[in-house]
Amino acid sequence: MLMRLRTRVDARRRGVVLIAVLLIVVVLSLAAFQYSEWITAEYRATDGYTRSVQTRALADSGVHYTAALIGNADAMTNTLNGNPFDNAQAFQTVVVLDNGSSRPAVFSILSLRAPDDPNTATQAYRFGLADEAGKINVNALMQLDNGKGDAGFAVLMKLPNMTEDVANAILDWISPGETPRSDGAKDDYYSSLTTPYHCKNGPLDSMEELLLVRGVTPQLLFGNDRNHNGVLDADEDDGSGQVDRGWSAYLTVYSREPNSDAQGNARIYINDADVNGMGEKLTTALGQDLANYIIAYRLYGPASAAPPVGAITASKGGAATPMAAPAPAPTMSFTPLSGSDNTAVQGQLRTDRGSAKSKKPQKISTLFDLVGSKVSVTTGSGRTAKTITLPSPLNDPGQLKTLLPLLLDKTTTTLNSDLAPRINVNTASQTVLAALPGLEDGDVQNIVNLRPDPSSTQAVDPIFQTPAWLLTEASVPLAKVKAIESYITARTQVYRFQSLGYYQGGGPTARIEAVVDGNNGRPRIVYRRDLGELGSGFDMNGLK
Repeated sequence: MLMRLRTRVDARRRGVVLIAVLLIVVVLSLAAFQYSEWITAEYRATDGYTRSVQTRALADSGVHYTAALIGNADAMTNTLNGNPFDNAQAFQTVVVLDNGSSRPAVFSILSLRAPDDPNTATQAYRFGLADEAGKINVNALMQLDNGKGDAGFAVLMKLPNMTEDVANAILDWISPGETPRSDGAKDDYYSSLTTPYHCKNGPLDSMEELLLVRGVTPQLLFGNDRNHNGVLDADEDDGSGQVDRGWSAYLTVYSREPNSDAQGNARIYINDADVNGMGEKLTTALGQDLANYIIAYRLYGPASAAPPVGAITASKGGAATPMAAPAPAPTMSFTPLSGSDNTAVQGQLRTDRGSAKSKKPQKISTLFDLVGSKVSVTTGSGRTAKTITLPSPLNDPGQLKTLLPLLLDKTTTTLNSDLAPRINVNTASQTVLAALPGLEDGDVQNIVNLRPDPSSTQAVDPIFQTPAWLLTEASVPLAKVKAIESYITARTQVYRFQSLGYYQGGGPTARIEAVVDGNNGRPRIVYRRDLGELGSGFDMNGLK
Protein backbone atom coordinates (compact mmCIF):
# COMPACT_ATOMS: atom_id res chain seq x y z
CA MET A 1 0.00 0.00 0.00
CA LEU A 2 2.89 2.33 0.77
CA MET A 3 4.29 1.64 -2.66
CA ARG A 4 1.05 2.57 -4.35
CA LEU A 5 0.92 5.87 -2.38
CA ARG A 6 4.47 6.79 -3.41
CA THR A 7 3.62 6.08 -7.06
CA ARG A 8 0.65 8.43 -6.96
CA VAL A 9 2.73 11.22 -5.31
CA ASP A 10 5.54 10.86 -7.87
CA ALA A 11 3.00 11.13 -10.69
CA ARG A 12 1.61 14.34 -9.25
CA ARG A 13 5.15 15.75 -8.85
CA ARG A 14 5.95 14.97 -12.47
CA GLY A 15 2.83 16.90 -13.52
CA VAL A 16 3.89 19.95 -11.49
CA VAL A 17 7.36 19.93 -13.04
CA LEU A 18 5.83 19.77 -16.52
CA ILE A 19 3.59 22.75 -15.77
CA ALA A 20 6.54 24.65 -14.30
CA VAL A 21 8.63 23.94 -17.38
CA LEU A 22 5.81 25.07 -19.63
CA LEU A 23 5.43 28.29 -17.63
CA ILE A 24 9.17 28.95 -17.87
CA VAL A 25 9.08 28.36 -21.62
CA VAL A 26 6.16 30.72 -22.00
CA VAL A 27 7.86 33.40 -19.89
CA LEU A 28 11.11 33.03 -21.79
CA SER A 29 9.24 33.16 -25.09
CA LEU A 30 7.46 36.32 -24.04
CA ALA A 31 10.76 37.79 -22.90
CA ALA A 32 12.39 36.85 -26.17
CA PHE A 33 9.44 38.33 -28.07
CA GLN A 34 9.61 41.54 -26.08
CA TYR A 35 13.36 41.68 -26.56
CA SER A 36 12.88 41.13 -30.27
CA GLU A 37 10.26 43.89 -30.38
CA TRP A 38 12.56 46.19 -28.46
CA ILE A 39 15.47 45.40 -30.77
CA THR A 40 13.23 45.96 -33.80
CA ALA A 41 11.98 49.26 -32.39
CA GLU A 42 15.53 50.36 -31.66
CA TYR A 43 16.54 49.37 -35.16
CA ARG A 44 13.67 51.33 -36.64
CA ALA A 45 14.45 54.32 -34.45
CA THR A 46 18.13 54.14 -35.39
CA ASP A 47 17.26 53.73 -39.04
CA GLY A 48 14.81 56.64 -38.83
CA TYR A 49 17.37 58.82 -37.07
CA THR A 50 20.01 57.84 -39.62
CA ARG A 51 17.69 58.69 -42.48
CA SER A 52 16.73 61.94 -40.76
CA VAL A 53 20.39 62.91 -40.48
CA GLN A 54 20.92 61.83 -44.08
CA THR A 55 18.02 63.93 -45.36
CA ARG A 56 19.47 66.98 -43.59
CA ALA A 57 22.76 66.21 -45.29
CA LEU A 58 20.88 65.93 -48.59
CA ALA A 59 19.28 69.32 -48.05
CA ASP A 60 22.68 70.80 -47.19
CA SER A 61 24.07 69.22 -50.34
CA GLY A 62 21.37 71.04 -52.28
CA VAL A 63 22.43 74.36 -50.76
CA HIS A 64 26.08 73.87 -51.68
CA TYR A 65 25.21 72.48 -55.12
CA THR A 66 23.19 75.61 -55.82
CA ALA A 67 25.91 77.89 -54.46
CA ALA A 68 28.42 76.21 -56.78
CA LEU A 69 26.15 76.85 -59.79
CA ILE A 70 25.50 80.46 -58.81
CA GLY A 71 29.18 81.18 -58.36
CA ASN A 72 30.23 79.68 -61.68
CA ALA A 73 29.61 81.82 -64.76
CA ASP A 74 30.05 78.85 -67.10
CA ALA A 75 27.51 76.80 -65.14
CA MET A 76 25.02 79.67 -65.22
CA THR A 77 25.42 79.88 -68.99
CA ASN A 78 25.73 76.21 -69.92
CA THR A 79 24.16 74.11 -67.14
CA LEU A 80 21.31 76.53 -66.50
CA ASN A 81 21.16 78.02 -70.01
CA GLY A 82 21.06 81.45 -68.41
CA ASN A 83 17.83 80.59 -66.55
CA PRO A 84 18.25 79.87 -62.83
CA PHE A 85 14.64 80.82 -62.06
CA ASP A 86 12.64 77.96 -63.58
CA ASN A 87 14.84 75.02 -64.50
CA ALA A 88 13.47 71.63 -63.50
CA GLN A 89 16.23 69.82 -65.39
CA ALA A 90 18.88 71.28 -63.10
CA PHE A 91 16.94 71.52 -59.83
CA GLN A 92 14.29 68.79 -59.67
CA THR A 93 15.04 65.44 -57.98
CA VAL A 94 18.83 65.59 -58.12
CA VAL A 95 20.06 62.10 -57.17
CA VAL A 96 22.81 62.00 -54.55
CA LEU A 97 22.83 58.27 -53.77
CA ASP A 98 21.24 55.46 -55.72
CA ASN A 99 22.34 52.00 -54.63
CA GLY A 100 19.86 50.25 -56.85
CA SER A 101 17.01 50.37 -54.35
CA SER A 102 13.59 51.80 -55.01
CA ARG A 103 14.29 54.70 -52.66
CA PRO A 104 17.21 56.78 -53.99
CA ALA A 105 18.41 59.71 -51.88
CA VAL A 106 17.69 63.03 -53.62
CA PHE A 107 17.25 66.75 -53.16
CA SER A 108 15.14 69.31 -55.00
CA ILE A 109 15.65 73.06 -55.19
CA LEU A 110 12.57 75.24 -55.41
CA SER A 111 11.39 78.77 -54.74
CA LEU A 112 8.01 80.37 -54.20
CA ARG A 113 6.44 82.33 -57.01
CA ALA A 114 5.66 86.01 -56.54
CA PRO A 115 2.18 86.59 -55.06
CA ASP A 116 1.00 88.29 -58.26
CA ASP A 117 2.45 85.64 -60.58
CA PRO A 118 -0.55 84.34 -62.58
CA ASN A 119 0.80 80.78 -62.32
CA THR A 120 0.71 80.83 -58.52
CA ALA A 121 -2.91 79.59 -58.52
CA THR A 122 -1.91 76.30 -60.17
CA GLN A 123 1.51 75.79 -58.56
CA ALA A 124 2.88 77.98 -55.79
CA TYR A 125 6.50 77.09 -56.50
CA ARG A 126 8.86 76.40 -59.34
CA PHE A 127 12.07 74.39 -59.51
CA GLY A 128 14.64 77.15 -59.43
CA LEU A 129 15.71 80.24 -57.56
CA ALA A 130 14.09 83.53 -56.55
CA ASP A 131 15.93 86.76 -57.26
CA GLU A 132 16.54 88.85 -54.16
CA ALA A 133 17.19 91.85 -56.44
CA GLY A 134 13.58 91.53 -57.53
CA LYS A 135 12.64 92.91 -54.10
CA ILE A 136 13.05 96.26 -52.37
CA ASN A 137 16.18 96.35 -50.22
CA VAL A 138 15.14 98.00 -46.96
CA ASN A 139 18.71 99.04 -46.19
CA ALA A 140 18.92 101.01 -49.44
CA LEU A 141 15.84 103.14 -48.80
CA MET A 142 17.73 105.95 -47.07
CA GLN A 143 20.24 106.11 -49.94
CA LEU A 144 17.62 107.00 -52.55
CA ASP A 145 17.74 110.69 -51.60
CA ASN A 146 21.02 110.96 -49.68
CA GLY A 147 19.58 110.14 -46.28
CA LYS A 148 16.50 112.35 -46.38
CA GLY A 149 14.19 109.32 -46.43
CA ASP A 150 11.25 110.83 -48.33
CA ALA A 151 11.90 108.69 -51.41
CA GLY A 152 12.10 105.57 -49.26
CA PHE A 153 8.89 106.54 -47.51
CA ALA A 154 7.11 106.85 -50.86
CA VAL A 155 8.31 103.37 -51.86
CA LEU A 156 7.19 101.77 -48.60
CA MET A 157 3.77 103.36 -48.82
CA LYS A 158 3.13 101.48 -52.07
CA LEU A 159 3.24 98.14 -50.21
CA PRO A 160 -0.06 96.51 -49.21
CA ASN A 161 -1.23 97.21 -45.65
CA MET A 162 1.53 99.78 -45.06
CA THR A 163 0.68 102.79 -42.89
CA GLU A 164 2.50 106.09 -42.49
CA ASP A 165 3.49 105.51 -38.87
CA VAL A 166 4.96 102.07 -39.61
CA ALA A 167 6.82 103.32 -42.70
CA ASN A 168 8.34 106.16 -40.67
CA ALA A 169 9.24 103.78 -37.84
CA ILE A 170 11.06 101.49 -40.31
CA LEU A 171 13.03 104.43 -41.72
CA ASP A 172 13.86 105.61 -38.19
CA TRP A 173 15.15 102.14 -37.32
CA ILE A 174 17.67 102.07 -40.19
CA SER A 175 18.69 105.75 -40.20
CA PRO A 176 21.35 107.31 -37.93
CA GLY A 177 20.57 110.04 -35.43
CA GLU A 178 18.15 110.31 -32.56
CA THR A 179 15.53 112.64 -34.00
CA PRO A 180 12.45 110.65 -35.09
CA ARG A 181 10.51 111.33 -38.25
CA SER A 182 6.92 112.48 -37.99
CA ASP A 183 5.01 109.53 -36.44
CA GLY A 184 8.31 107.64 -36.29
CA ALA A 185 10.07 105.98 -33.35
CA LYS A 186 13.55 106.27 -31.89
CA ASP A 187 15.13 105.38 -28.54
CA ASP A 188 12.64 107.44 -26.53
CA TYR A 189 9.93 104.96 -27.57
CA TYR A 190 11.88 101.69 -27.40
CA SER A 191 13.46 102.51 -24.02
CA SER A 192 9.98 102.97 -22.52
CA LEU A 193 8.85 99.41 -23.31
CA THR A 194 8.39 96.78 -20.58
CA THR A 195 11.47 95.07 -21.96
CA PRO A 196 13.44 98.05 -23.26
CA TYR A 197 15.98 97.97 -26.06
CA HIS A 198 17.76 100.44 -28.30
CA CYS A 199 16.77 101.61 -31.76
CA LYS A 200 19.19 100.10 -34.29
CA ASN A 201 19.98 103.36 -36.12
CA GLY A 202 21.66 101.28 -38.79
CA PRO A 203 21.08 98.66 -41.47
CA LEU A 204 19.07 95.53 -40.79
CA ASP A 205 20.91 92.22 -40.46
CA SER A 206 17.87 90.09 -41.27
CA MET A 207 14.25 90.42 -42.25
CA GLU A 208 13.20 89.05 -38.85
CA GLU A 209 14.82 92.09 -37.23
CA LEU A 210 11.93 94.17 -38.57
CA LEU A 211 9.77 92.56 -35.88
CA LEU A 212 11.58 94.81 -33.40
CA VAL A 213 10.27 97.91 -35.17
CA ARG A 214 7.20 99.55 -33.68
CA GLY A 215 4.04 98.47 -35.47
CA VAL A 216 5.58 95.60 -37.46
CA THR A 217 3.83 92.34 -36.58
CA PRO A 218 4.43 88.76 -37.73
CA GLN A 219 1.12 88.96 -39.62
CA LEU A 220 2.26 92.05 -41.56
CA LEU A 221 5.77 90.74 -42.21
CA PHE A 222 5.09 87.08 -42.99
CA GLY A 223 1.32 86.93 -43.51
CA ASN A 224 -0.54 83.70 -42.80
CA ASP A 225 1.85 81.37 -44.65
CA ARG A 226 3.38 80.02 -41.45
CA ASN A 227 5.12 77.01 -43.01
CA HIS A 228 6.55 78.99 -45.96
CA ASN A 229 5.15 76.81 -48.73
CA GLY A 230 3.14 79.47 -50.56
CA VAL A 231 -0.12 77.55 -50.06
CA LEU A 232 -3.01 78.32 -47.73
CA ASP A 233 -3.13 75.20 -45.53
CA ALA A 234 -6.14 74.30 -43.41
CA ASP A 235 -4.69 75.72 -40.18
CA GLU A 236 -3.50 78.97 -41.81
CA ASP A 237 -6.76 80.51 -43.01
CA ASP A 238 -7.24 83.81 -41.18
CA GLY A 239 -10.68 84.29 -42.68
CA SER A 240 -9.46 85.85 -45.91
CA GLY A 241 -9.50 82.55 -47.78
CA GLN A 242 -6.25 83.51 -49.52
CA VAL A 243 -2.58 82.86 -48.86
CA ASP A 244 -0.68 85.95 -47.75
CA ARG A 245 3.12 86.03 -47.53
CA GLY A 246 3.17 89.55 -46.11
CA TRP A 247 5.90 92.09 -46.78
CA SER A 248 8.54 89.36 -46.88
CA ALA A 249 7.48 88.70 -50.49
CA TYR A 250 8.50 92.24 -51.46
CA LEU A 251 11.35 93.20 -49.10
CA THR A 252 14.90 91.98 -48.59
CA VAL A 253 18.14 92.95 -46.87
CA TYR A 254 20.43 90.67 -48.88
CA SER A 255 20.48 92.01 -52.46
CA ARG A 256 23.81 93.49 -53.50
CA GLU A 257 25.13 95.09 -56.68
CA PRO A 258 28.88 95.42 -57.29
CA ASN A 259 29.87 98.35 -59.48
CA SER A 260 31.32 96.08 -62.16
CA ASP A 261 30.50 95.06 -65.70
CA ALA A 262 29.04 91.75 -66.85
CA GLN A 263 32.51 90.15 -66.77
CA GLY A 264 33.19 91.31 -63.21
CA ASN A 265 35.63 94.05 -64.23
CA ALA A 266 35.57 97.51 -62.66
CA ARG A 267 33.55 99.96 -64.72
CA ILE A 268 35.04 103.07 -66.30
CA TYR A 269 34.46 106.15 -64.14
CA ILE A 270 32.84 108.53 -66.60
CA ASN A 271 33.39 111.60 -64.38
CA ASP A 272 37.16 111.12 -64.16
CA ALA A 273 39.06 114.42 -64.06
CA ASP A 274 41.64 112.85 -66.38
CA VAL A 275 39.58 113.22 -69.54
CA ASN A 276 42.41 112.00 -71.76
CA GLY A 277 42.93 108.76 -69.85
CA MET A 278 39.19 108.21 -69.57
CA GLY A 279 38.79 108.86 -73.30
CA GLU A 280 41.20 106.10 -74.22
CA LYS A 281 39.33 103.61 -72.06
CA LEU A 282 35.98 104.72 -73.43
CA THR A 283 37.16 104.34 -77.02
CA THR A 284 38.14 100.73 -76.35
CA ALA A 285 34.87 99.93 -74.57
CA LEU A 286 32.32 102.00 -76.53
CA GLY A 287 33.85 102.92 -79.85
CA GLN A 288 35.23 106.21 -81.15
CA ASP A 289 31.99 108.09 -81.83
CA LEU A 290 30.36 107.64 -78.41
CA ALA A 291 33.67 108.14 -76.60
CA ASN A 292 34.21 111.44 -78.41
CA TYR A 293 30.69 112.57 -77.62
CA ILE A 294 31.10 111.83 -73.91
CA ILE A 295 34.36 113.81 -73.89
CA ALA A 296 32.62 116.70 -75.67
CA TYR A 297 29.75 116.57 -73.15
CA ARG A 298 32.26 116.67 -70.29
CA LEU A 299 34.21 119.55 -71.84
CA TYR A 300 31.38 121.78 -73.02
CA GLY A 301 28.24 120.57 -71.23
CA PRO A 302 24.90 119.90 -72.88
CA ALA A 303 23.57 122.43 -75.36
CA SER A 304 20.52 124.24 -74.00
CA ALA A 305 17.56 124.85 -76.23
CA ALA A 306 16.68 128.48 -76.97
CA PRO A 307 13.48 129.64 -75.25
CA PRO A 308 10.44 129.87 -77.49
CA VAL A 309 9.68 133.32 -78.88
CA GLY A 310 7.21 135.20 -76.71
CA ALA A 311 7.95 133.31 -73.49
CA ILE A 312 7.41 135.95 -70.79
CA THR A 313 6.96 136.32 -67.09
CA ALA A 314 6.14 139.16 -64.74
CA SER A 315 9.02 140.81 -62.95
CA LYS A 316 8.77 141.94 -59.36
CA GLY A 317 7.75 145.37 -60.58
CA GLY A 318 4.99 143.95 -62.71
CA ALA A 319 6.63 144.56 -66.11
CA ALA A 320 6.68 141.66 -68.47
CA THR A 321 10.20 140.43 -69.15
CA PRO A 322 11.48 137.63 -71.35
CA MET A 323 12.00 134.32 -69.58
CA ALA A 324 13.51 131.01 -70.58
CA ALA A 325 10.81 128.39 -70.98
CA PRO A 326 11.30 124.89 -69.57
CA ALA A 327 13.60 122.81 -71.74
CA PRO A 328 11.63 120.65 -74.14
CA ALA A 329 11.64 116.88 -73.78
CA PRO A 330 14.68 115.28 -75.42
CA THR A 331 14.09 114.07 -78.93
CA MET A 332 15.60 111.04 -80.58
CA SER A 333 16.18 112.73 -83.96
CA PHE A 334 19.69 112.29 -85.32
CA THR A 335 21.46 113.97 -88.19
CA PRO A 336 25.15 113.08 -88.55
CA LEU A 337 27.68 115.85 -89.06
CA SER A 338 29.02 116.57 -92.48
CA GLY A 339 32.56 115.49 -93.22
CA SER A 340 34.08 118.96 -92.78
CA ASP A 341 32.16 119.70 -89.57
CA ASN A 342 33.09 116.34 -88.13
CA THR A 343 36.77 116.94 -88.93
CA ALA A 344 36.62 120.37 -87.31
CA VAL A 345 34.95 119.03 -84.17
CA GLN A 346 37.46 116.19 -83.78
CA GLY A 347 40.33 118.64 -84.14
CA GLN A 348 38.86 120.95 -81.51
CA LEU A 349 38.37 118.05 -79.13
CA ARG A 350 41.99 117.02 -79.48
CA THR A 351 43.02 120.58 -78.67
CA ASP A 352 40.74 121.03 -75.68
CA ARG A 353 41.32 117.60 -74.10
CA GLY A 354 44.83 118.62 -73.11
CA SER A 355 43.60 121.49 -70.93
CA ALA A 356 40.56 119.67 -69.56
CA LYS A 357 41.91 119.28 -66.02
CA SER A 358 42.15 123.03 -65.48
CA LYS A 359 38.61 123.62 -66.75
CA LYS A 360 36.77 121.37 -64.26
CA PRO A 361 34.87 119.28 -66.81
CA GLN A 362 31.10 118.92 -66.55
CA LYS A 363 29.98 115.97 -64.44
CA ILE A 364 27.38 113.52 -65.67
CA SER A 365 24.79 112.75 -63.00
CA THR A 366 23.06 109.94 -64.86
CA LEU A 367 24.07 108.04 -67.97
CA PHE A 368 20.60 108.56 -69.40
CA ASP A 369 21.39 112.29 -69.65
CA LEU A 370 23.43 111.38 -72.72
CA VAL A 371 20.31 110.11 -74.49
CA GLY A 372 18.46 112.78 -76.48
CA SER A 373 21.20 115.33 -75.81
CA LYS A 374 23.53 117.43 -77.94
CA VAL A 375 26.64 119.53 -77.45
CA SER A 376 27.66 122.86 -79.00
CA VAL A 377 31.31 122.91 -80.06
CA THR A 378 32.95 126.17 -81.12
CA THR A 379 35.77 125.58 -83.58
CA GLY A 380 38.36 128.02 -84.77
CA SER A 381 38.64 131.61 -83.52
CA GLY A 382 37.92 135.12 -84.67
CA ARG A 383 36.37 135.31 -88.12
CA THR A 384 36.81 131.57 -88.62
CA ALA A 385 34.94 130.71 -85.41
CA LYS A 386 32.02 128.41 -85.98
CA THR A 387 29.58 126.78 -83.56
CA ILE A 388 28.70 123.24 -84.53
CA THR A 389 25.96 121.24 -82.84
CA LEU A 390 27.15 117.70 -82.16
CA PRO A 391 24.27 115.21 -81.58
CA SER A 392 24.63 112.24 -79.27
CA PRO A 393 25.12 108.95 -81.14
CA LEU A 394 22.48 107.64 -78.73
CA ASN A 395 19.93 109.81 -80.53
CA ASP A 396 20.23 107.53 -83.53
CA PRO A 397 17.65 104.74 -83.09
CA GLY A 398 19.84 102.53 -85.23
CA GLN A 399 22.74 102.85 -82.77
CA LEU A 400 20.78 103.18 -79.53
CA LYS A 401 20.06 99.45 -79.22
CA THR A 402 23.78 98.63 -79.49
CA LEU A 403 25.44 101.56 -77.73
CA LEU A 404 23.17 102.14 -74.73
CA PRO A 405 23.60 98.61 -73.28
CA LEU A 406 27.37 99.00 -73.67
CA LEU A 407 27.29 102.38 -71.96
CA LEU A 408 25.24 101.10 -69.00
CA ASP A 409 27.39 98.00 -68.61
CA LYS A 410 30.87 99.46 -69.05
CA THR A 411 30.65 102.88 -67.37
CA THR A 412 29.60 104.39 -64.06
CA THR A 413 29.02 107.84 -62.57
CA THR A 414 30.37 106.89 -59.12
CA LEU A 415 33.61 105.51 -57.70
CA ASN A 416 31.85 103.36 -55.10
CA SER A 417 32.83 99.69 -55.36
CA ASP A 418 29.24 98.68 -54.55
CA LEU A 419 26.11 100.49 -55.69
CA ALA A 420 23.10 100.99 -53.46
CA PRO A 421 21.13 97.76 -54.09
CA ARG A 422 18.62 98.35 -56.87
CA ILE A 423 15.54 96.49 -58.13
CA ASN A 424 15.85 94.08 -61.05
CA VAL A 425 13.13 95.09 -63.52
CA ASN A 426 13.47 91.67 -65.19
CA THR A 427 12.32 89.76 -62.11
CA ALA A 428 10.48 92.17 -59.78
CA SER A 429 6.83 91.49 -59.05
CA GLN A 430 4.19 93.91 -60.27
CA THR A 431 3.72 95.16 -56.71
CA VAL A 432 7.42 96.06 -56.47
CA LEU A 433 7.48 97.68 -59.91
CA ALA A 434 4.42 99.74 -59.00
CA ALA A 435 6.39 101.16 -56.05
CA LEU A 436 8.83 102.87 -58.45
CA PRO A 437 8.21 106.60 -58.84
CA GLY A 438 6.37 107.77 -61.92
CA LEU A 439 5.41 104.37 -63.31
CA GLU A 440 1.72 103.96 -64.04
CA ASP A 441 -0.20 100.70 -64.23
CA GLY A 442 0.16 100.64 -68.00
CA ASP A 443 3.93 101.03 -67.75
CA VAL A 444 4.17 98.21 -65.22
CA GLN A 445 2.05 95.87 -67.32
CA ASN A 446 4.07 96.74 -70.42
CA ILE A 447 7.32 95.87 -68.63
CA VAL A 448 5.91 92.58 -67.33
CA ASN A 449 4.60 91.61 -70.77
CA LEU A 450 7.87 92.30 -72.61
CA ARG A 451 10.54 91.11 -70.19
CA PRO A 452 12.00 87.56 -70.40
CA ASP A 453 9.70 84.72 -69.36
CA PRO A 454 11.35 82.87 -66.43
CA SER A 455 9.80 79.58 -67.58
CA SER A 456 11.30 79.85 -71.08
CA THR A 457 13.90 77.26 -72.06
CA GLN A 458 15.47 79.68 -74.54
CA ALA A 459 18.60 81.66 -73.71
CA VAL A 460 17.78 85.23 -72.67
CA ASP A 461 18.42 87.90 -75.29
CA PRO A 462 21.50 89.95 -74.26
CA ILE A 463 19.46 93.15 -74.68
CA PHE A 464 17.87 92.39 -71.29
CA GLN A 465 21.21 92.48 -69.45
CA THR A 466 20.80 96.22 -68.75
CA PRO A 467 17.77 98.50 -68.25
CA ALA A 468 18.40 99.84 -71.78
CA TRP A 469 15.59 97.59 -72.98
CA LEU A 470 13.05 99.80 -71.23
CA LEU A 471 13.79 102.37 -73.94
CA THR A 472 14.63 100.15 -76.88
CA GLU A 473 12.05 97.40 -76.42
CA ALA A 474 9.37 98.61 -74.01
CA SER A 475 9.33 102.21 -75.29
CA VAL A 476 9.04 103.61 -71.77
CA PRO A 477 9.36 107.40 -72.06
CA LEU A 478 12.90 108.67 -71.41
CA ALA A 479 11.68 111.01 -68.65
CA LYS A 480 10.22 108.05 -66.74
CA VAL A 481 13.35 105.95 -67.20
CA LYS A 482 15.50 108.80 -65.86
CA ALA A 483 13.16 109.14 -62.86
CA ILE A 484 13.67 105.50 -61.87
CA GLU A 485 17.28 105.09 -63.04
CA SER A 486 18.71 105.14 -59.51
CA TYR A 487 16.15 102.52 -58.43
CA ILE A 488 16.58 99.87 -61.14
CA THR A 489 19.01 97.35 -62.56
CA ALA A 490 18.78 94.30 -64.81
CA ARG A 491 21.33 92.18 -62.99
CA THR A 492 21.46 90.02 -59.91
CA GLN A 493 23.85 87.84 -58.00
CA VAL A 494 21.86 87.04 -54.84
CA TYR A 495 19.23 84.29 -54.83
CA ARG A 496 16.80 82.76 -52.31
CA PHE A 497 15.59 79.16 -52.46
CA GLN A 498 14.48 76.15 -50.43
CA SER A 499 16.46 72.91 -50.54
CA LEU A 500 14.47 69.73 -49.78
CA GLY A 501 16.29 66.52 -48.90
CA TYR A 502 14.30 63.26 -48.98
CA TYR A 503 14.08 59.64 -50.11
CA GLN A 504 11.87 58.84 -53.03
CA GLY A 505 9.17 56.46 -51.90
CA GLY A 506 8.70 57.93 -48.44
CA GLY A 507 10.51 58.53 -45.20
CA PRO A 508 11.79 61.55 -43.31
CA THR A 509 12.38 64.87 -45.05
CA ALA A 510 14.48 67.96 -44.41
CA ARG A 511 13.96 71.52 -45.61
CA ILE A 512 16.40 74.43 -45.57
CA GLU A 513 15.82 77.98 -46.76
CA ALA A 514 18.97 79.76 -47.92
CA VAL A 515 20.13 82.96 -49.56
CA VAL A 516 23.35 82.75 -51.58
CA ASP A 517 25.43 85.62 -52.94
CA GLY A 518 27.31 84.62 -56.10
CA ASN A 519 29.94 87.24 -55.19
CA ASN A 520 31.66 87.26 -58.60
CA GLY A 521 32.70 83.62 -58.48
CA ARG A 522 33.22 83.34 -54.71
CA PRO A 523 29.76 82.33 -53.50
CA ARG A 524 28.69 83.05 -49.92
CA ILE A 525 25.76 81.63 -48.00
CA VAL A 526 24.47 84.81 -46.35
CA TYR A 527 21.33 83.30 -44.81
CA ARG A 528 20.41 79.75 -43.78
CA ARG A 529 17.39 78.59 -41.83
CA ASP A 530 16.34 75.04 -41.03
CA LEU A 531 12.61 74.83 -41.74
CA GLY A 532 12.29 71.34 -40.28
CA GLU A 533 10.11 72.51 -37.39
CA LEU A 534 7.59 73.79 -39.95
CA GLY A 535 7.14 70.36 -41.53
CA SER A 536 7.92 69.17 -45.03
CA GLY A 537 5.59 71.79 -46.49
CA PHE A 538 5.34 70.01 -49.84
CA ASP A 539 4.04 66.71 -51.17
CA MET A 540 7.26 64.82 -51.79
CA ASN A 541 5.53 62.41 -54.14
CA GLY A 542 4.63 65.41 -56.29
CA LEU A 543 8.29 66.41 -56.50
CA LYS A 544 9.32 63.31 -58.46
